[in-house]
Amino acid sequence: IRTQPVPKKPGHSQHFRVFVLGSGGREAKDHAFTVDTVVRHVRTMLGALERLERHGYSFGRRRVDVLATSERKEVGDRVAESLGDLATRKPLEHPYYSGGLRYQIWVTAPGGSELPLVDGGVFDWLAKLASNRRAVYVATGTGAQLIALRFREARAAIGAG
Repeated sequence: IRTQPVPKKPGHSQHFRVFVLGSGGREAKDHAFTVDTVVRHVRTMLGALERLERHGYSFGRRRVDVLATSERKEVGDRVAESLGDLATRKPLEHPYYSGGLRYQIWVTAPGGSELPLVDGGVFDWLAKLASNRRAVYVATGTGAQLIALRFREARAAIGAG
C-alpha cells in the first residue's frame, strides 16, 4: 500500500497492511460535519491504540497535530479545541489533503523516538465525484504492519511464542 518513497528515519518504512476509516457525508452549517467527523476519527484511533495496549502493545506518549490551510484555520481550531490538551495546531502545507485539513497522531516508540503513526484528513474526492461541493470525505489510515513490528512489547511477544 505505502509504495511512495519514505524518509530514511527510524519509524518510517514502506508497509503493505493498513487499517483505515472512511466517512462521507453532506456538509452541515459551520462545517459541523467536517469537525464532528475528524474528531470522531481521532477519538476512534486513540481508542484503538488504548485497546491494543491491553493486548501487549505500547505506544508511549501521544499527541495530535491538527494541520489546516489558512482557508480552513477556523475549522482546524475547532477540531483542536475539541481534542483539548492533546492537540497542537500547525499550518497545512501538503497539497494531498485537498479539503484543507489534516491530522496526525504521534506516538513515542519503544526506543524513545516520536513518529506519526496515524494520519487522516479531509479530501475533495467525494465532492468531485458527486459534482456537489457540499459532499465531504474524511479518511484515516495507520500502518497495521508497522504496529505489529514496532510496538509489540517484548514480554507479550515472548508469551505469544
